[in-house]
Amino acid sequence: MSPVLQTTTTRDALVAEVRKRILSGELGPGEALTENGLASAFGVARPTVRSALQVLVARHLVRAGGGRSLTVPVLTEDDVRDLFFVRTPLEVRAVREIVEKGLSLERAEELLAALEALPETADWSARVEAHTAFHVALVDCAGSPRLSRIYPAMQEEMQLCLAQLHAVYPGPHDLAVEHRELLEVIGSGDVDRACEAMRAHLDNAEARLTSSPSPHP
Repeated sequence: MSPVLQTTTTRDALVAEVRKRILSGELGPGEALTENGLASAFGVARPTVRSALQVLVARHLVRAGGGRSLTVPVLTEDDVRDLFFVRTPLEVRAVREIVEKGLSLERAEELLAALEALPETADWSARVEAHTAFHVALVDCAGSPRLSRIYPAMQEEMQLCLAQLHAVYPGPHDLAVEHRELLEVIGSGDVDRACEAMRAHLDNAEARLTSSPSPHP
């Protein structure tokens, strides 16, 4: 029986479902995605699948391979380092702006609470989504429209990294605990300590991803 797709359009529903399976690890790095396979699995037309795959390619969750094949990206250590090369300065600068100006962390607090409230039975893709929402909210707290426009563009690939981190966070609430500690330091009002905590947080994440025994985090 084909999975039921319920959203605005069939294409959007297919995008959401394939994205969820990638971020949960059900579709692993290097796995091929074919029009025929997805059309058969979900009972939709090939043009709909083709359109959905184009969206996923644009969001860096699917990558063109040799010929016409499409696969779930295999992120190398160089890919991970490049992502953090871009990401770290943005988030550290956002934290400095927040603390120096005494800006509200209310929205980040709300999204962290949502991460903390996830039940133990929540799948990893739900934790990935909640984690990303927290970081986006934290950056938004800096109050820069341009930063808020630029930053989310890299988050699809960052989610792809985090999707592979099950072994690093063995407990269901470890991710939330780590981010609670980070937010408390940012909220302390000490600029240098807050920036250092954010940098250490991201350096630690990068180290976990690049020290994995496989080429993926």
